[in-house]
Amino acid sequence: MSQSIMVNASELIEQLCEQGWYYQQNVIPGEWVTALADLCHKRTFLQAGIGQGIKNIINEAIRSDSISWIEPRETEPAVVYYLSLVDEIQQLLNREFYLGLNGFEGHFSRYPQGAFYKPHYDCFAQDKRRAVTLIFYINQNWRPENGGQLCLHLPEGQKVIEPVAGSMICFLSEQILHEVLPTHVERMALTGWFVRHQGQDYFYS
Repeated sequence: MSQSIMVNASELIEQLCEQGWYYQQNVIPGEWVTALADLCHKRTFLQAGIGQGIKNIINEAIRSDSISWIEPRETEPAVVYYLSLVDEIQQLLNREFYLGLNGFEGHFSRYPQGAFYKPHYDCFAQDKRRAVTLIFYINQNWRPENGGQLCLHLPEGQKVIEPVAGSMICFLSEQILHEVLPTHVERMALTGWFVRHQGQDYFYS
């Protein structure tokens, strides 16, 4: 399968800097979407929690998805492709923003019918290492009536993002309040965070 990466680098940099988030469709070619979706159905998932470390708890009133963490040395071709895309975006962000991103943590996520995730930020109160959130969607033949949209709560109002196959969104983890609206069919994504040293600030903050 093709290894082509189709991120619009100039638009990503401009919009991430100006508005704190960037969305693009058709980033992942269809054959890789299929491979990632097939792999998602084969992996072992755990109920997702909220909080960090020993404070991580299951609370289905806040979130009701399941996750499968991705390890750095996984050998499945679809995961290797995904991690290569992640690496290219990390290099781009470091080159343009001097963020000092030095790691990435990510997982597959599955939302069964009726699942949701209430409004939240991706940074923990006592741990600001997560700098930029990166999400790829692998939902084939997605339609608006399926629900499951990502809703960004922005100063100018709400922005609804459709989780269509092959699309990508990235945003500043500490600054963008967001939620996943209830989905009416199974919803799949690869969600992750670029991390940095604790205490390091954005150069444009």
